[in-house]
Amino acid sequence: MKTILIIISLVSGVGLFAQQTAQFGNASFNPFLINPAAGGMSNIMQLEVTYRSQWSGYNGGPRTAQFAGNSVIKAGDKTQGLEEFNYHDDRFFSLPNRSAGMIKHVVGGYMYNDAVGPFSKTAIQGSYAIHLPLTKEINIGAGLGLGYSNLRLDESRVVLHDEMDNAYATFLGSSSTFNGLDATGGIVAYSEQFSFGVSSQQILNNKITFNSNETESRLARHYYLHGSYLLPASKYIDLEPNIVGKFTKKSPSSIEAGVRMIYKKRSWLNVQYRTSNALVFRVGSTLVKNLYVAYGYEASLGKLTGVTGSSHEIQLGILLGNNRNIDKEIEDSKKQSDPESKE
Repeated sequence: MKTILIIISLVSGVGLFAQQTAQFGNASFNPFLINPAAGGMSNIMQLEVTYRSQWSGYNGGPRTAQFAGNSVIKAGDKTQGLEEFNYHDDRFFSLPNRSAGMIKHVVGGYMYNDAVGPFSKTAIQGSYAIHLPLTKEINIGAGLGLGYSNLRLDESRVVLHDEMDNAYATFLGSSSTFNGLDATGGIVAYSEQFSFGVSSQQILNNKITFNSNETESRLARHYYLHGSYLLPASKYIDLEPNIVGKFTKKSPSSIEAGVRMIYKKRSWLNVQYRTSNALVFRVGSTLVKNLYVAYGYEASLGKLTGVTGSSHEIQLGILLGNNRNIDKEIEDSKKQSDPESKE
């Protein structure tokens, strides 16, 4: 029975020991990862693959693989669709600007697998958001995501003090999975210069049940805030202070604050400090054919140094827009050059 208490303790403490939601250092660059309303701030389609390895000094540390995407969709003449983007196929293309002043419909989704120790979680979710103009320069938006998650306990990675532990076999041996619906929600406000949003994951607060055996643990609600502000520093360099906060009931809060330096709107370096005693360094750049790549390194500080080790995260993404409408460009050019058309 002692083993059962240990297993329940691990499940109940999953927010501390085995994070219940996938964690990404890239959320300051792509806040859609934590907020379903934050897609579509730029009028493009964004698809991104992420792999993250945490706690390299700890055997069984978190490993996360995710695919996520979001896109503005046109739904009527008064709504914003995809804009033309990098139609010259520039190798080091400029990142898209945020844009406001029009109604936007945004669809998106993600699927990921997150594993730590004997626990593994797979989730898939689709989302919808609507953005409305507050002024000509500022939009506000709200989004909702609905999906499914599966939590598993890998019994092959559970070490028993007594191999003939009948209580363990009865409690978890026959089935060690939990399936349930999941939901996320969020709001966002943004302009070309700033963005700010709040969101929540695991809104349904489901109670974890393994094969009709209830535990005292729930999929706890996680709350997030994110913000950034773009400041031109010189002809080629922009500075973007940013913050990401993560809050869970009965768990320590985590706040990341830092600044991203962007060179020619193409390459960037982001340095952040996390209140859980970690420094986060991120570098990224645009590449050929609308691709971009980013790498993050997180170093633990203080007493955690040498225990949890470092964390590594890499993203490969693509930004897509509409193709050029050559016929329309020719027609517009004719109108501009025809004096009668201007009258």
